[in-house]
Amino acid sequence: SGEVSIFGTDPAGLTPPPSSDHFFEYLKFGGTTPDFDVIEKTKAYVNLDPATGKASDLWAEDYVLRGPMIGPLTRKDLTETQQTLDLASAFDIDRNPFGFTADPENPYRCFFFERWRAKHSGTVKLGAYYSIEATGNVMDGPTQVTSIVWNPEGKVVYEAVANTVDRHEGNTQGKAAVFGLLHTAGIKTIQGYPGSLVDRIQQRLVHLIPGPGRSWSLEENIPKWYKSKSRGADPADPDFSN
Repeated sequence: SGEVSIFGTDPAGLTPPPSSDHFFEYLKFGGTTPDFDVIEKTKAYVNLDPATGKASDLWAEDYVLRGPMIGPLTRKDLTETQQTLDLASAFDIDRNPFGFTADPENPYRCFFFERWRAKHSGTVKLGAYYSIEATGNVMDGPTQVTSIVWNPEGKVVYEAVANTVDRHEGNTQGKAAVFGLLHTAGIKTIQGYPGSLVDRIQQRLVHLIPGPGRSWSLEENIPKWYKSKSRGADPADPDFSN
């Protein structure tokens, strides 16, 4: 008869052997253990106001952010993109984080849920020539999972964001985080799911326009440890998902 583990002890030996080529193995830092409380450190990080810049102070030099639709974004490109959109000035946002838990397979990684609530109360600026005035629309975002990976020096090296738990929840057609905010402001041409041909083409066309604000960083700037070739709304890289 089969065995089922519900506490991560893997009695049946179902965990596949690690691949040294997968970037998630790099993020385990040689099997070492952090000398800080990953959960408490993540809670403190999440509670930082993005407008102060203190959150970005905790990003490692080889930091990468990845979401279902954006990334990999480096520290520099994420900062410029955030400044270009300045969504914190256009929306009253409550991220509502909860359920912080450490990854049983990587002590440097912490998972938590978020359920964004927001009101479009200011002007959304999309580049130099297009903006959307406040609509008063309210975002009821779907529950999403975020994960943070810290390095041994206590800096955030990898952040995976906006992974929706149930796309049928809320009023943004399953779009979480930034894409949920844009949907709330009235930008509904973004399909908002990985593999969308429309979104992939739109992202590449936008990259042809000079200026700050990118869906993913230039190849030469992406840290070497991040080996996946999937970009933006592309499907997952089969070299790391098969």
